[in-house]
Amino acid sequence: MGGEVKGIMDSFAELMEKLNQSFRAFVERERLFTKTDNLLLACSGGLDSTVLAHLLHGEGYDFAIAHMNFQLRGEASDGDAAFVEELARTLGARFFCAAVNVKASAKKGESTQMVARRLRYNYFSKLIDDQRFDRLLTAHHQGDNLETALVNMIRGTGLAGIRGMMPKRGSLVRPLLNFSRAEIHTHATNSRISWREDASNSSDAYLRNRIRHQLTPLLANEFGLDAKRWNKNAEHLSSDHRMMQFGLASLKKKYVRTHYSLQEISRAGWQAADQHLFRDLVFHVARSYHFRADQIRQLLSFSGQRSLDSSSSRAFVTPASITFSPIDREERPLSPQQIKKFPASRLGFGHHAISLELVSRPEVMKQFGSLYLAPPSLPLHLRPRKNGDRFQPLGMGGKTKKVKDYMIDEKIPVWLRDRIYLLCNADDEIMAIPGYCIAENFKVLPEHEEVLRVSWG
Repeated sequence: MGGEVKGIMDSFAELMEKLNQSFRAFVERERLFTKTDNLLLACSGGLDSTVLAHLLHGEGYDFAIAHMNFQLRGEASDGDAAFVEELARTLGARFFCAAVNVKASAKKGESTQMVARRLRYNYFSKLIDDQRFDRLLTAHHQGDNLETALVNMIRGTGLAGIRGMMPKRGSLVRPLLNFSRAEIHTHATNSRISWREDASNSSDAYLRNRIRHQLTPLLANEFGLDAKRWNKNAEHLSSDHRMMQFGLASLKKKYVRTHYSLQEISRAGWQAADQHLFRDLVFHVARSYHFRADQIRQLLSFSGQRSLDSSSSRAFVTPASITFSPIDREERPLSPQQIKKFPASRLGFGHHAISLELVSRPEVMKQFGSLYLAPPSLPLHLRPRKNGDRFQPLGMGGKTKKVKDYMIDEKIPVWLRDRIYLLCNADDEIMAIPGYCIAENFKVLPEHEEVLRVSWG
């Protein structure tokens, strides 16, 4: 009898160590975090995040625990907060908690889940900034990833949506994404870890819950597509997505010009057989400016000069290009700004933001996002163009040219010309058009050891 008990205990210990080893291997393979990182764990008190807290403690990581009390379930919500606070105390982790009123914080059209997610991640983001955490950890697992992919497919998505969640996105990491819920549950049971159950998880009021309770069991039982098998598909899809991103970057390098936060897609140089690639490029750039699929089709059908707004941006269509720009909701014109000292940073607003700084002369002065000028006398000023403005573009041997003609020759769209700052000296001589060129009479000379760097974006 004693031998049987010992055998069972040894099996439990072996199972627990197996998950610990898999956890360590996944964290190292995906380069999620190290022992020197300051970690913040988002913990609801449920099975997954509670197990992750114990794993981090067992592996000797330095971490704090953050919890948000949404106050949607009365005493049960307060009980969750108390449980997580006690968990943090037991594990020797710092504890942060915020209570919020979800209904009072809702914006027009937001569901309860959307509001809760926005409040939660805003809170975590603030904690990361205030407390200087290196990583935010969530306890999403393989089952969550399958549910996310199914939700995205039902609502409409592309390759990035079908692949589901990634182990790492910026400072957000998901160290349990390689594990099934069954593995996590077994580990918790064998380790005698207690957790809180959220009664709302049993409700089918939400799409994700209906997928969890009805669709994923059907896929697993009838077709053999469980979370573990889906995880293999997700790995293949992630590989495909990386290749797609590589191809997209190559197209952008060839056909997209960036000015500040604007992106301009050239319509020239495309072969007839590559028109589908042009449409794909427009689609991916436009989506980053929050244009809907139907709006993108509309943009592609435009002829002549037209414009169209998304919820946050504006697209300008000409026969030569399609340009995307964030909308300045206040529609402010450029206002002159005086520079009395260096460095001067983030002058202007939006995509007009410009920085000026005196620096040692670089070996290479042709750099993306920067122009270099001879060291000037102060004050300087930035202003929009005026009628009759002339300057000496670099490379024209000192000949002058109207700013208007320069902009026409450079094919700068009409709508953009009055949104570009000119950098001038105290005598109102144009020294440079930031983002485009410098004036011949203000260029860097061999004797200049210190120069003025003008950068933008």
